[in-house]
Amino acid sequence: MSDFLVDATSRTPKIELNAQAGTLLLAGESYPEDVTQFYGTLNENLDAYFATSPTALTVSIKLTYFNSSSARALMELMDRLDGAASDGITVTIDWYCDPEDDITQEFAEDIGADITNATLTLHDLDRDDE
Repeated sequence: MSDFLVDATSRTPKIELNAQAGTLLLAGESYPEDVTQFYGTLNENLDAYFATSPTALTVSIKLTYFNSSSARALMELMDRLDGAASDGITVTIDWYCDPEDDITQEFAEDIGADITNATLTLHDLDRDDE
C-alpha cells in the first residue's frame, strides 16, 4: 500500500497516512464542500491500510475547526478506528484540542467515551505545532 497524502486547503485538513510508519495525521480546518467524498477517500485508504494486516496505527488529530458535517464524518472515522482495534490492531488516537475551545474539547471527550477498543488521549493543541 502506498501512502495517502492530501495537502491542507482553506476548507480541508492536511491528511498524511504513512503506511510504513503506521501513522495518520489530520491537521487544520475541516469544512469541505463535499464532506462525504473527502472523508470517503480517507476511509477507502484506511481500509486498504487495514487490509495489509498492520499491527498498529497511531492517529494524531489537530483540527482547529470543523463544522457539523465534518463532526459526523469524524464520528464515523472513530467508529472505523475502534472497529480496527476490536480486530486486534493497536489503535492509539492523540486528539489535540485548543484549551480555550470548549466545544471541540467536549466533542473529543464524547467520542472518547464511546470508544471501547482503541485508546484516545486528549492533549492541548500547541498552536506552533500545526
